[in-house]
Amino acid sequence: MKKIWLISGLVVLSMLLLACGGNDESKAGTGAGSGSTIGTLGDADLDGYLEANAGKPTLMIFWATWCPSCKQALPEMEALALSHGKKANVIAVSLDEKPAALENYLEKSPLEMPVFLGDQKLAARFGIEAIPTLVIFDKTGKQIFAKAGAFPLAMLQKVVDDLTAG
Repeated sequence: MKKIWLISGLVVLSMLLLACGGNDESKAGTGAGSGSTIGTLGDADLDGYLEANAGKPTLMIFWATWCPSCKQALPEMEALALSHGKKANVIAVSLDEKPAALENYLEKSPLEMPVFLGDQKLAARFGIEAIPTLVIFDKTGKQIFAKAGAFPLAMLQKVVDDLTAG
């Protein structure tokens, strides 16, 4: 029964993405950034992160400081990190080409969730063609979802609740 709810939730997420998905192209950069913890997240780094954080699902949003849709999605992810951070890992991966752009953005709009500067290999791994893009991993680190678009907080909370039930 729980799997049916999870699958239903993912179907609804996919349908909303079709209605809300963006068409912005993105290019990955290299460097670091976060509200209080500065770090980079490359392809190999993500594997290590998922392994180190096994036991909790991970929701990762790809975004950029220049993207209007991303600026709508970030507050939802931030609220999720605050409300469900004990149940799930919530991280943001900037695809800004210049680390200074991310640093300037975070000075003006600090985030409580971990923010990383991603690289081209990481973006390519998930076929990022539009941002924001949400990628979800289950408790074991297996990717179970990847779609472009901004998602409402209630839907994100439901997904985390379903992934952590039982």
